[in-house]
Amino acid sequence: MIPHRVPMEIRAIRASLPRTWFPFFGRFGRLTEVQLQAIPQILAGKNLVVVSPAASGKTEAVVAPVVEQLLPSRRSSFSVLYVSPTRALVNDLFRRLVEPLEYLGLKLARKTGDHPQIDERRLPFMLITTPESFDSLLCRHTRVFRELAWVILDELHLVDNTPRGDQLRVLLERLRLINSDLHYCALSATIDDLSIGQRYFPDPTVVKVESRRKIDYVLLPMEQDWPERAIRELSRRDCYKVLCFFNARSSAESAAKSLDIPPFRNRVWVHHASLTRKVREEIEAVMNREKVGLLCCTSTLELGIDIGDIDAVVLVRPPFNVSSLLQRIGRGNRRRASYLFALGLYRDNWERFLFETFLECAQEGRLYEKRHTAALSVVPQQVFSYLFQRRRIGTTEGAVRRVMASVFDSAEPAGVRDGDMIPHRVPMLVEQVFRHLVAQEALTAQKSGIYFLSPKLERKVEYGKIHSNIQEKSFGKYEVYDVSTNKHLGTVFFVFRTFMLGGRAWELVEFQEKEKRVLVRPFKEGGATTKVFEGTGTGGYGYRMAKVLKCRLFPDLEPNQFPYFEEGGQTFLVHLLGSTYGFLLSEAFAIQGTEVTDLDGRLFVFRKGAKVRKRGQGFKGSRVQAEHILEPFPEMSAIRQVVQGNLRRLEDSLGSGAFFSWLPPELQVEDHLLALDVAGLLDFLKGVRPVLMPAGQVSAQIARHLA
Repeated sequence: MIPHRVPMEIRAIRASLPRTWFPFFGRFGRLTEVQLQAIPQILAGKNLVVVSPAASGKTEAVVAPVVEQLLPSRRSSFSVLYVSPTRALVNDLFRRLVEPLEYLGLKLARKTGDHPQIDERRLPFMLITTPESFDSLLCRHTRVFRELAWVILDELHLVDNTPRGDQLRVLLERLRLINSDLHYCALSATIDDLSIGQRYFPDPTVVKVESRRKIDYVLLPMEQDWPERAIRELSRRDCYKVLCFFNARSSAESAAKSLDIPPFRNRVWVHHASLTRKVREEIEAVMNREKVGLLCCTSTLELGIDIGDIDAVVLVRPPFNVSSLLQRIGRGNRRRASYLFALGLYRDNWERFLFETFLECAQEGRLYEKRHTAALSVVPQQVFSYLFQRRRIGTTEGAVRRVMASVFDSAEPAGVRDGDMIPHRVPMLVEQVFRHLVAQEALTAQKSGIYFLSPKLERKVEYGKIHSNIQEKSFGKYEVYDVSTNKHLGTVFFVFRTFMLGGRAWELVEFQEKEKRVLVRPFKEGGATTKVFEGTGTGGYGYRMAKVLKCRLFPDLEPNQFPYFEEGGQTFLVHLLGSTYGFLLSEAFAIQGTEVTDLDGRLFVFRKGAKVRKRGQGFKGSRVQAEHILEPFPEMSAIRQVVQGNLRRLEDSLGSGAFFSWLPPELQVEDHLLALDVAGLLDFLKGVRPVLMPAGQVSAQIARHLA
């Protein structure tokens, strides 16, 4: 609440909401900062991007003035489309909005895979849905959108810069072909890119409210008794209603039994996307009702799902990025106006260091998100979807191109800067995919130039499979064995040429895909490395975070300076790019003839003969006397070869979308390069200046921060 606001200002807004004030704000009597800023803008008819922390009242800030503006003339027509990222969030929004809308005599409905039916004869005033169900509705009931007035996009940052986000962008273009007289509003809790709205609708105005709550946290090691220690800490702080976030569904399931101890005995539940709708909704209802409970969950509950006032949030291992961390800790602490509290659990000192870095960035509002790139796998999905929408009369290749022009005409090929771009111009991306689909007999021309979906896709259409870009993960876990002792070392989900496991460096001997086994041997040349970094854990963060991590470890160096040392005829460069980029670059170096090993996404080991080019006299004391340049620099052509040789592995880790395999082979490579933002990575690396330091000093400085 905003006590310093002049009551006259609040009274003026209240007067501007004669119909909607009581059902939406009557029980509060006051407005939050985001409501004070957003309501007048929406009443003025502006397209809005609303950025505000979780639990700050964004939903009411948007829905109340939108409804006010539409009443009373549009009471009986389908007027508002509300698009949310997940079914769980749709259900939560339905529960929150149904009462105030019913008070106003307005019908609210939801459409998801769990609630698929829609009656064209009895359309609601407002419909809440997901991007996938929006796709299905647009194909099957096109005419219902002709009287639509507003489109609200909820938690937009969760789909932006993913295949689902680009799918939503194309769907909105298709919607504008049916109805061009629309207003828009997008809501988001955490974004770096304030131009996000421009990708989805015209002329957005940004309303941004910074978080004023301090983040208070406790970090505990995941030792054998971690459940007992975590619950003791929660009890000490009188936290009896808790969300416990895990990065994997299997981890949430397995930990639930360990956490089933007093005061949460028989009050521990699990919530994730693999559960049925009925089970999820029952769990949400129980958590909302009970005063004591611990819910083990995954990213499905990162969103604004209202399950009552949560006392605390537990994070089991660091989340994948700063945005995810903010989303998770924002789910709790609704009763605290001044601070957020989180309990983090880490497996090793590196994970603790990641926690500390992410929390510091979150407190300062620095997210370091990946720059936006187009998801090419959306092109075949939207070709299928649009042709299904036009199934009675068919459509032309030119019409398909025009529908997707605004989204994909600006997609810059990743290799354009090196002059080795694949043989097509950007505006021809859609045309190239379209012709490939014709060659694959997914599309057929019944008349000259008029195309329809072929019988080959009838089953996908029948089961609604053409509407979702959500990828089904195909990778599994691989059991790792030491060939010298036949000892089972543990489990990994991605197989690299060298990697860390159990605090030691290992080298791949044999990869048995069918048996899901990985045979390894100790990586002897990694001895110096294990003195620098101990334990496991890699970051799923973007390359921009590497500079942040480095500055925390080596605060005396300039932002673009990264330390390296020489030992045993080898060169060790601290890069901190994470395992995906580490693997990509080390393999690209190898293609160019330079023996480089990446260790755990943190360190490059240049074998004997590989050098870092130097200018000047090197490192002297604590003052840098010289400029050092990474050489030979990885080229786009080499990285392209690495990606081409690892398409399937990267398809899983990058979340390439359900229609990736329908892309032409050359565009599959291009899609991965764009998803990785390789052009941005190479620009970043061109600015890196290695700084020579004594090996002992590098180890000591890292140990000091990780101790």
